[in-house]
Amino acid sequence: MTASPAGDRRARFLRALARQPVDRPPVICTGGSMTAVPADVVNGSGFALPAAHLDPDAMAGLALAAAQITGFESVGIPLCTTVEAEAFDAEIDLGDAVTEARLVREPYRTTRDVPLIPVQDRLRRGRIGVTIEAVRRLAETAGDLPIIANLIGPVSIAASAVEPETFFRELRTKRDDTKRLVEHVTEFLAAYSRALIAAGADAIAIHEDTATPSLIGPLLFEQVTLPTLERLIAEIHEAGAPVLLHMCGNLGRAETLLSRLHCEGFIPDAVIPPGDLGRSHPHLAIIGNLGTFLLHQGAPEQITRSTSRLVRDRAVHIVSPACGMASATALANIRALTDAVTHPVSAALEEVPSK
Repeated sequence: MTASPAGDRRARFLRALARQPVDRPPVICTGGSMTAVPADVVNGSGFALPAAHLDPDAMAGLALAAAQITGFESVGIPLCTTVEAEAFDAEIDLGDAVTEARLVREPYRTTRDVPLIPVQDRLRRGRIGVTIEAVRRLAETAGDLPIIANLIGPVSIAASAVEPETFFRELRTKRDDTKRLVEHVTEFLAAYSRALIAAGADAIAIHEDTATPSLIGPLLFEQVTLPTLERLIAEIHEAGAPVLLHMCGNLGRAETLLSRLHCEGFIPDAVIPPGDLGRSHPHLAIIGNLGTFLLHQGAPEQITRSTSRLVRDRAVHIVSPACGMASATALANIRALTDAVTHPVSAALEEVPSK
């Protein structure tokens, strides 16, 4: 690898995301559905949940403290997956340090019932403004750490406004109604992205965790999810930011569709071999994909070995957990991940079978 500015974590991240030479891969955790704030981190941060979901200073402060405590070379907000669903009137339980914020009840019976109000009005609902202001605070305090703002994908948000079983049934039986709703959600997310980028976000991470090929099948994914992601990614690019995309599960034959999305980085599920994905998509930065079950249940030395192997084999361009970490993930395990990247000489262990 050709050297990049060793002391500038934002520059290293953006270069790696653009598939430019770097001295070593960055190690990040995007935030959002891939939370960087398990209970150990919250307890050592000086901040509290759920309070940090509601106050921009606390949200920014906890995100920054998480990077400092864990060694992740990024800060990401929001600290949960429920901000957009709340803007669509879903009932939310904000949880605490050990219980993630979650959607309690979808607000509408059918897709036709969801009001398609002006996007600027929807941007004033719930915690949208808190999240945008937290990005603005981080732009002043995060130094050389890249700021990643997180979105839940358009179809997943549409499915949080209507009970998912009903939504996906109507996706097949009431195509005009569901199309109008998904287009409205996409327009909202594009406007939200522009506000986050204007506030100082360096990149946008999209987490489409519901309408994935493994959950709705490759045909429906291509017909419904793919066009909305194409439009949203194009809007984010027009606003001046690169895009990271995460989807849970196997991609199957839908993997060939990734090239249509034109995102800079993809975070594959832990079940997907990252090296194979990188060879199939040579212009895509592969991010990940250390399994979060290993991070939760494994021993630090196992995590060090697995991470060191990812770096040694150049299987990924940016190291990251593959998905959201459990709230009970030990800080020692997270540090085993980050230290294996940032201090490879001291962290490297012999390749011996795990007991």
